Amino acid sequence: CLVGNVDAMLVGGMTQPKSRPLDDEEPPAGTLLSDVNLSDPQVRALRIAVIVMGVMIVMGLVAVIGRIIYLMARPTAQAPVASGTLTPEVSAALPAGAQIRTVSLHGDRLAVQYDSAAGSGILVVDLASGRTLSRVRMVPSAPAP
Repeated sequence: CLVGNVDAMLVGGMTQPKSRPLDDEEPPAGTLLSDVNLSDPQVRALRIAVIVMGVMIVMGLVAVIGRIIYLMARPTAQAPVASGTLTPEVSAALPAGAQIRTVSLHGDRLAVQYDSAAGSGILVVDLASGRTLSRVRMVPSAPAP
């Protein structure tokens, strides 16, 4: 330790003598900001950078809060199906020997994927009216020559 040295300062647990870096030099590691001489253009540029970054942080927070409020105020896209509008029983004709692979429900539409001896297919049924809306057959394509 440098005892009695008035120009010494304690930085990070180590004693280092004070030094003033030149304007074009990088200050040594552990130098306090108060020991760095900045010119007027450097101080002005630093102030502008701090102000711009502060404004950007505030604008970002406003955008996030605005998006949250927008999403909370917007109604949901799902249209619930009232149970009173569904027909009590719906029949759909599948090919003989067909086995159901999957069933999917979206709103008041039911999609049934099946396999049969004649081929695979998808049947779409409207649960509100009980009628078949679409029947899609899956046919294998001819192999490429």
